[in-house]
Amino acid sequence: MKDLFTPYELKDLKLKNRVVMPPMCQYSVTDKDGIATDWHYNHYVSRAVGGTGLIIIEMTDVDPDGRITDYDLGIWSDEHIAGLARIVDACHAYGAKVGIQIAHAGRKAEDAAMPVSSSPIPFDDKSKTPRELATAEVKEMVNKFQAGVRRAVQAGFDVIELHGAHGYLIHQFHSPLTNRRTDEYGQDLTLFGKEVIAAAKREMPEGMPLIMRIS
Repeated sequence: MKDLFTPYELKDLKLKNRVVMPPMCQYSVTDKDGIATDWHYNHYVSRAVGGTGLIIIEMTDVDPDGRITDYDLGIWSDEHIAGLARIVDACHAYGAKVGIQIAHAGRKAEDAAMPVSSSPIPFDDKSKTPRELATAEVKEMVNKFQAGVRRAVQAGFDVIELHGAHGYLIHQFHSPLTNRRTDEYGQDLTLFGKEVIAAAKREMPEGMPLIMRIS
């Protein structure tokens, strides 16, 4: 605790203190378009005003059907950049650095008409049975993560966090409980995650930290 309010550096990221606000879903998108609203702006900027060193914006999804609900933030379109950049710029004005958690919910996408996953195994007996992604679709999903990271960089974020935890899509590929595939992504359960990491790094400045949330 004695170091809580001292500076911290990770690569080119320089924090004024070690207080980090982790990503927490707010389910507050109003038009189901994934675009950040005034509510998100006030929610995050108030934390910057309060002195938080690093604010990580909630799970923000690379596909409309990759959201837990239709009220989650999105980063699958260039239309999302401006709303996120507005939040980042305001937080920067109060001395906070800002990260973003980029994700896909996979089989846990509650509002998707047909969720997708590594294998057609439902989350529970009340959940929809997901459609197994074809090998070519998995590779396209890597591209969607890469495009999301590119938009996050354009919006001015200081840190990228990939969501590889909590049973969402990357985690679904990593776990033998949810990955029963026979293709290359079933032979190496880490392959999808490794490809997403490599794709993210291709879009990020050399000194920008990349972190991954794991369970």
